[in-house]
Order: sequence, then C-alpha cells, then structure tokens
Amino acid sequence: MKTLYPLTPLNKTKLDEFAACFKPVQRSYSRGEIIMQLNNDNKSVGILMSGTAHLVTTTFDGTRTIIDYFEQGDVFGRRFSPCTQIDPYLVVAKKSCTVWLVDYEKVISCCEKCCEKHIGLIDSMILTMARRAQLHVEVLGKRSIRAKLLSYFYHVSKARESRTFTLPLSLSDLADYISVDRSAMMRELKKLNNEKVIVSHASKVTILRDVTV
Repeated sequence: MKTLYPLTPLNKTKLDEFAACFKPVQRSYSRGEIIMQLNNDNKSVGILMSGTAHLVTTTFDGTRTIIDYFEQGDVFGRRFSPCTQIDPYLVVAKKSCTVWLVDYEKVISCCEKCCEKHIGLIDSMILTMARRAQLHVEVLGKRSIRAKLLSYFYHVSKARESRTFTLPLSLSDLADYISVDRSAMMRELKKLNNEKVIVSHASKVTILRDVTV
C-alpha cells in the first residue's frame, strides 16, 4: 500500500526559530473552548504548544465531522485548511491547550534579514498541511469501513515508525474522522481482531499483518 510521508510537526528547534522570527502571542484554552474559527476574516496562524485540538464542522443536519486533529507542534489556520463557505470550521480544544498565535501576513513575509530559516519554516508548514489533507482524502476515499480503518492505521504506523501505536483519536472521534457510524466501525474492528489482522484494545493498536485495501 502506498503510504504518505510521515506527518512532521514543528520540533523544538523549529519552534525556537519560529518564535525568534515571528514573536507569537501565547494563549491558553480549556477543554471544549473554541480556539479559532476558520473563515475569510481570520488571518491568524496557530501552533499548538501543548494539549490536543480538533478541526471540526457540523453540517445542516447536525452531523459532526472531524476534519483534522492537532498535537504538539502542529500548525493550523484558514490558509492551511480545506474549508468551505457553507459549514463553519472550528478549531476546538480537545484537552487544555497552549497555543502560539501570529498574523498570517508575518508568516508569508520575509523577516528583516530574509533568513533561510524563515523560508524553511514556511515550506515545512505548507508541505506538512498538504500531506495532512492528502492523508484524510485518501482515507475517506476508501469505499468500506474496513478499508478506511486499515488505511488510517497504516498511515499512523508509518508516522510512529512502529506497528504498535496509540491512536491520536478516541474511538468515537475516529468514527467522526473517517466519517462512519461508530457502532458499524466497532463491529469492523472486532472482525479485524478475530481475523488476526490487528490486535486492538481501546486506542492501542498493533498491526499483525498487511492486507490489501
């Protein structure tokens, strides 16, 4: 199976470089609090310094979908996300979060020295967000729940560089992320365990063998 490049959040060195170039404002958010609404009026870029957050939307019929999720070092903002003008896209704190915020114009404009580090940071952010969006599209493009689950598991395994890993999403959130009914997903997980394709317990998964999806 073709696997996308591992997702690469900004590491400590790049975060230090980011702070030196952009002088971000730091803010804290409690669980469930809206960090950012992604619309044309919002020109902020956020970097998650601690905690976890979800990019979510709710359609007119009340269906909640997780478009993306963010962990320490991940970048988010209107210019980096595939939003529409129909349904509101919100970045919501899943756990208590600390976030750096900076104006998008500062990110895309060279700093006073027009340093290579600044250009490298921009390239890293854009490339990483493109990969994240591509990963989600690839998972959602699978026709069955089984294929969606295995595709996602393989990508996480590659990113973690291990066949045993802890999912970055709860099972309820995973169902929202791959856009399937939770009960149906749980039945498929049970089948995959029975067939010894994977071993899973709560959010811990081990891939036992590769299968075509």
